[in-house]
Amino acid sequence: MKHKTVLGWILFVFISLVASQSVFADVENGLFITGISYDQSFTANEVTSFKVEVVQVKVKEGNIGELENASPVTDAVVTAVFTKGSEKKEITLEHEKDGQYSGEIELPSPGEWSLTVKAERNHSAQVQPNSADKEHEAVFSTPVRVQQPDNQSMPVLMFISVFVAAAIGIVIWAKNRAT
Repeated sequence: MKHKTVLGWILFVFISLVASQSVFADVENGLFITGISYDQSFTANEVTSFKVEVVQVKVKEGNIGELENASPVTDAVVTAVFTKGSEKKEITLEHEKDGQYSGEIELPSPGEWSLTVKAERNHSAQVQPNSADKEHEAVFSTPVRVQQPDNQSMPVLMFISVFVAAAIGIVIWAKNRAT
C-alpha cells in the first residue's frame, strides 16, 4: 500500500509538470541570446560560419522566470568578440531571418578562445545612449575550442617519399645487376 501511495504522488507530480502550460527560464524581461551554433568545428586559419539567435522575452507579471512569450528580434546590432591572450577578433553579425544572426570568422591560432556575443537594440528616444538597460541589451559568453588545422599535404609527402625510395631502389638494383 505504501508503494502505491508513493507511485501515485510521483504520477501526480509528473502529470502536473507535463500539463502545466507555464514555461520557466532564467531570464527577465528584455533581450536574450539563446546560444551559438556552427556546422563545423572552429579550426585555426580557416573560415568558420556560426549563428546566434536573439529573442525578446516577456515574463508574466509578478513571476520572475515564468515566460509569457518570446519573439525573434530582427533589428538588433549583434557583435561577436573572440579573445585569446592578447589576440582579439571582432565582427558584426548579419540578420538572416527570424532573429537568427550569422557571421564568419577566421581565427589565427588553435587553443581556447573566449567568445562574447552582444546584442543591442534602441527603439526609443527615452533610452539614454550609455544605458545598460536589460530591455535593450544582452550579452552571452562562452569558451570556444579552436583546433589545429589538418595537415592535408601529408598524403602527397608520403607518395613522394615512396616514389623516391622506389627510384633509389631501382637505381641500386640496376647498378648491382650491371656489375
